[in-house]
Amino acid sequence: MIWLVIGIIFMIIEAMTVALVTIWFVGGAIAAMILAALGASVTVQVVGFILASIVFLFLARPLIRKRNMETVRTNADRLVGKVGIVTKEATEFSNGQGRVAGQIWTIQHENRTNLPVDSHFIVQAIDGVKLIVTDKQN
Repeated sequence: MIWLVIGIIFMIIEAMTVALVTIWFVGGAIAAMILAALGASVTVQVVGFILASIVFLFLARPLIRKRNMETVRTNADRLVGKVGIVTKEATEFSNGQGRVAGQIWTIQHENRTNLPVDSHFIVQAIDGVKLIVTDKQN
């Protein structure tokens, strides 16, 4: 019964932090509950709790890190691959402006080459508030 209470306490703490700080101990508490149900001594239950918590920590942490490293896509990402038109010339020395999807953006050619007004471009990437573009081949 004590392991159930401990597990619930760790779940409540985890729900309040949402930082995956105590979730490992919930798994340890479940393992200790199983050991208690099998009639193991308190010492074995505590050791089982500690070992299971450590195992859960080392098994789950790499998976969670991988998941957290994924790029968060934004609405601006929908512009990649879209065609736009230059409204202010971009040169090798200065950024220009272009219209894409009805909005004006700062643009820069990926090779820092000139893009004259009224020429078309394709959005390759977004760097902050600037679109990285290439010439559209007709």
